[in-house]
Amino acid sequence: PRWAAESPTPSPRMARSASNGCGSSRMRLMLHTDYALRMLIYLAIHEGKPCRVSDVASSYGLSRNHLLKVALNLGRLGHVATARGRSGGISLGRKPEDINLGQVVRLMEDDFALVECLRADGGTCIISPACGLKGIVSLATAAFLSVFDRYTLADLVCNRLILTELLDVPETPAVAA
Repeated sequence: PRWAAESPTPSPRMARSASNGCGSSRMRLMLHTDYALRMLIYLAIHEGKPCRVSDVASSYGLSRNHLLKVALNLGRLGHVATARGRSGGISLGRKPEDINLGQVVRLMEDDFALVECLRADGGTCIISPACGLKGIVSLATAAFLSVFDRYTLADLVCNRLILTELLDVPETPAVAA
């Protein structure tokens, strides 16, 4: 797959800094964003068939209440369609190839202020006017997001059969609310 060839091999320096016990060396997504991406994957492998949020929660071992909030946000963005009633549920609101991962990440995250000076209010750091960190962190964030921009939901579900097995998805998912 396209994503496998682009996985970078960490340099020895990066490997040392990741294991030096001085905290995480990775950028992180909020759980809400992580759950949103997982929900989209689940819905994509169902190819338009309505699913219950409780089925998604059960497959991943996640909180149904948290996933209800995620589904609501994805619905507001048009990525998830919702239907009430006996045959209702949630399904993808767009084709997997039309859902860009970078857009989803940007819309689901609260902010990308990894350092105080990137906060909307500018923070209170006394060296902000002369510090080069703001520019470096901004570039790093842009690089992080640019990787997501290169992929769509379709790229995440090219191994649909394996995902279906791992998520223990029944052949015909239940559609009752």
